[in-house]
Amino acid sequence: MKRLAFPLLALTVTTAAFAQSTLPPRVVAADKLAQFWAMDVSSIQADAPNYGKNVHQPGCATVSFVVEKNGGTSTIKVQKVEPAGDLAKVAASAAANLRFEPTVSNSGRERVFSWLIFPFNLPADPAERTAVMQRCAVARLDWNDH
Repeated sequence: MKRLAFPLLALTVTTAAFAQSTLPPRVVAADKLAQFWAMDVSSIQADAPNYGKNVHQPGCATVSFVVEKNGGTSTIKVQKVEPAGDLAKVAASAAANLRFEPTVSNSGRERVFSWLIFPFNLPADPAERTAVMQRCAVARLDWNDH
């Protein structure tokens, strides 16, 4: 009897682990992301073209993504880009390269769905910078928006 109990226990644990990995991630607003995951600033890199539509204009892009248990990103989607053009590709590239470390409160490395606004070519004037970034503001995204 004990011999059968161990394989059943192992099957139960394996099934539970599989079920957890397929659960949707927790939705975390951009301003709360740092409570779960700390960004490795050295990972902020993007593939930027030398030319393209509006790549030299002041702009921004809101990109959603999932921070996975390993600290990498997946399920990347450009939600909004201003002005329209090739900055969306640059923002998606930057999000794909991001790396995060779990915070103390996220020692279990919980997967989260969140978003960030990536700035491009912002003007020096603080009021103008704010105006550009406001064009990409989103109140909230949901996991269904990915």
